[in-house]
Amino acid sequence: MTWSLDALKKNRVSALLYGGTEPERRALAVAASQALEGATLIETSDPVALERALGNGRAVVYVPDVTRVPAATQRAVVRALREREERPKLLLGLPGTPDQAAQKGGLTDDLRYWLASATVDLKARASRH
Repeated sequence: MTWSLDALKKNRVSALLYGGTEPERRALAVAASQALEGATLIETSDPVALERALGNGRAVVYVPDVTRVPAATQRAVVRALREREERPKLLLGLPGTPDQAAQKGGLTDDLRYWLASATVDLKARASRH
């Protein structure tokens, strides 16, 4: 499914964000937290903080570079996506494409699979508008 940036900001879909710059990806996370009434923004790359944030159903959790998150923590994210109805909106940044991140071993196959339908190239979307 292709999400418009407005739709991505306003619903609870989790996504892999790449393209553009890190500040542009972060700006989308900030806008998403503002668009979701009562949501707080949690920005972290710390594995312990990220796993703790998975229990906050009223948050937008932004990870600037998910390739810096250990595989075990990425698997915890997948478990939350798969098993928890009440979970935060997860916006996971990538410095390159999902293919590049997977080839370099920085993105687990299961996380890539679970977010394959919600992968957003900010650079491509910006060039269309």
